[in-house]
Amino acid sequence: MKPEVVHPSAKSPDQVFTCKGWTLDHLLSTHKNFHAAPRLEVSDATEDAIAVRDAEGLPFVIQGLQGLEGWKHELLNLEWLKINSPSNEITVRNIHNNVDTEMPFLEFLNKTRNIDPFVQDGERERLYGKDLETPLPWIDWLYEGKVVPSSLRPTTNNLSMYLPDSAKVDTLMNYIGTGDTFTPSHKDLCASHGHNLMCYTENGGSSFWFMTKRQDARKVADYFHDKLGHDIDHENHVTSIEDFANAPFPVYIVEQKMGDLVMVPRMSCHQVVNHGGLTVKMSWSRMSLKSIADSVYYELPLYRRVCRQETYRVRLTLYYTIRALYKKFTDQMQEHDTSIRSMTLESQARRLTQALRIFDDVLQNECVDNHESLPCYSSSESFESYPSCDFCGADIFQSFLECEHCHSDGDPCTICPGCYAEGRSCRCRLMQPKQYQPLKNILQERKKAIEGLQQYWKSGSAQGVEFAPITYVEFHDYSACS
Repeated sequence: MKPEVVHPSAKSPDQVFTCKGWTLDHLLSTHKNFHAAPRLEVSDATEDAIAVRDAEGLPFVIQGLQGLEGWKHELLNLEWLKINSPSNEITVRNIHNNVDTEMPFLEFLNKTRNIDPFVQDGERERLYGKDLETPLPWIDWLYEGKVVPSSLRPTTNNLSMYLPDSAKVDTLMNYIGTGDTFTPSHKDLCASHGHNLMCYTENGGSSFWFMTKRQDARKVADYFHDKLGHDIDHENHVTSIEDFANAPFPVYIVEQKMGDLVMVPRMSCHQVVNHGGLTVKMSWSRMSLKSIADSVYYELPLYRRVCRQETYRVRLTLYYTIRALYKKFTDQMQEHDTSIRSMTLESQARRLTQALRIFDDVLQNECVDNHESLPCYSSSESFESYPSCDFCGADIFQSFLECEHCHSDGDPCTICPGCYAEGRSCRCRLMQPKQYQPLKNILQERKKAIEGLQQYWKSGSAQGVEFAPITYVEFHDYSACS
C-alpha cells in the first residue's frame, strides 16, 4: 500500500512542539482560562448522572474503571497485543510531517519504546499509531466486561446501529503512542458523542486533553478561523498552550490516566497530547438524535463548505431511525398491558416526532415534483454501494446529479444538489438528475409514521404529556410529491 499524505499542518520538523514539564496543576494555576474537567467516580456513574452531565455540554471523566472486578489487566496490555495483534501491518503517522505509512506492529513498538519520551531538536521521526483496528477480544470485553457503563457502550443509544451493514461505519479504534505524539484540534465527526478509555500505560504515560464545551462551538470556529488562520474542520492545526490560554472561551483540561474514560461532548473541540511513556487508548463514537439534529443544521453545511467527508451518513441514518422508531411505536401501541404501554409510549412518540421534524427539513432538498420520471440508482433497498458527492464529499441520500461521460476509474461523476445549485458541475456540464431509490417509498413511510402519531393523539392516549399534540400543519406539505 502506498503511503497516504494527509493535509500538512502549520508545524515543520524544525519546530519543536513538546509537553515536557507539563503538569495539570501548573497549567491550571498559570492560565486563568484553563479549568479542570469534572471527574465522576465510576461507582457514581449512573445513567441519570451521565445524562445530567451530557445535558450540561461539558467534557467530563469517569474514573476508576481499572479498579473494577471486570477489568482484565492480562488482556489490556501491549504484551498481549504483541502476540495477538489483529494485523501484522498497521498504519502509523509520523507526527513531524503527517505522513501515514504501513509498518509491522513489532517494528513500530520497538521504535516507539526506544525513542525519547519528548521531542528532540532536529528530530525527524516520531510515530503515532492512530485509528488502529481493535482486537475482537477487546471488543467482547467492552460489551460484556461490565466495566464501561452500559449506556455508553458503542451499540447503546447509537442510531448508527439502525443502518444496513453495508452502510455502517466502525468507530471503535485503538491509539498507541508515546510522549509528544498528538491529535490536532478537531471535533468528532457529525456531532457524535465521543468516548475514550485509557487501557494501558508504561513509564507513567498519560494524555493531556484540551476541550471546549458544546455551547461554544461557534466561538471556537470563529476563533480558529479569524485569529489563528485555520479551519477547525480541516483538523490540521496543533494549537499551542498560548493560543488556548488566549481563547475567548473556557478550555477544560484532563490529564487522562489508566482507567479514565473521557467523555467528549458533541461539537466539542479537543486536542490530545500524549505525555511521558507509552499509552494505549480505545475510542468510539455514538450518534444520538441530538447528534443528527446538530449535524443536519450545523455540521453538514460546514462540511460542504470545507469539502470534508461526511463518513457517518447522517441523512440515511435518520431515515432508518424513523423506520425503527415507527416499528417500536406501533409495537408499543399493540401492547396489551396498558400500564406497561403508557410508560414508554409517550417517549416513543416524542422521539418519532423529533425525528420526523428533522426529516422534513432534509426532504426539502430531496423532493421534486417530477420524481416519478427520474431514473433511480436502485429500484429496491438492496443497495450494494452508497455514492457521495465528487466535489464536497457529502453522502448522497436521495437526490443527485450524474454524468456518465465524465468519470474516474469507471465511476460516473456525481454531484449533490447543494453543489450543483452553487454552480459546481462536471466538465461537459451535461449532468442528469437521478434518485437513489423511488421517492414514493420514502414519502409513503413518512406518511405512515405521521398517521400513526395522529391516531395516537386523537385517541386520547396522549393526555397529560408535556409537549403539544402534533398536527399535520407542523409538517411540510409534500402532497405534490406523493
